[in-house]
Amino acid sequence: MPARRRNGRRRLPSNVVFRAIRAAGGPSAVCEALGVSLATLARWRRVGRVSDPRAVLMWAALIHPEASAQLALARALAGLPGARRT
Repeated sequence: MPARRRNGRRRLPSNVVFRAIRAAGGPSAVCEALGVSLATLARWRRVGRVSDPRAVLMWAALIHPEASAQLALARALAGLPGARRT
């Protein structure tokens, strides 16, 4: 059986920040809602967690209307252990 060829598509890393950006409507929507620059958002994507506590809470409220889901997402975005992955 021949080796499987790559189709040329890149697979983006799937961390919680990437998934939250997609869930919130894309990078420009997140930057506008949180009041951060694209460079800051890119840094958070590379690291895989959000270092600004205010942004974590605002982002979680942007995506989830109920408090328990907001808390779980906020813990995951902040990189805290025991956070439920969304």
